[in-house]
Amino acid sequence: MPKPLSSQCKEMVASLIKYFGAERDNNGPFFPLQAVQDRVAVALSISKRTVSRISSSVQSNVTLNSPKKKRCRRKKVTETSKLDTNAIRDVIYNMYEKVKENVTVRTLLTQLKDRELFLGSSTSLYRLLKEIGFNWAKDNPRRGLMELPNIAFKRTQRKSYLMYSL
Repeated sequence: MPKPLSSQCKEMVASLIKYFGAERDNNGPFFPLQAVQDRVAVALSISKRTVSRISSSVQSNVTLNSPKKKRCRRKKVTETSKLDTNAIRDVIYNMYEKVKENVTVRTLLTQLKDRELFLGSSTSLYRLLKEIGFNWAKDNPRRGLMELPNIAFKRTQRKSYLMYSL
């Protein structure tokens, strides 16, 4: 069973049909028969340089490959479970309330590595904090990590719903 054609191949076939139909109506070719690459370029609506590059590949017996597709990679470090994200959130709140420490990525990373909750780099931790719903804000004279208000509200609403549903 033949492979189905891609939309790009179908466009090229349509371009060929249009070109050869125009040559038929013209009662002859637009370009001389010896100018093969020119005829192919005009018929397929592609540049002559592309045709010559493909032609040289075919003459040197190089296989014609299409460009590789970009695959989505799994983020190994920043993909954490709900328990881990809740534990990270608790560490941040603990640093604010009990320790009264200025929360930065560096200080948070050392706390998390001590507790073996997160073993990635500071950049990965920064991405994870963004995904969880934290952002960096300036509160009076100090800078720190703050949870976005809408996410904190949703989390508290969910906790109260779970408490009353039990």
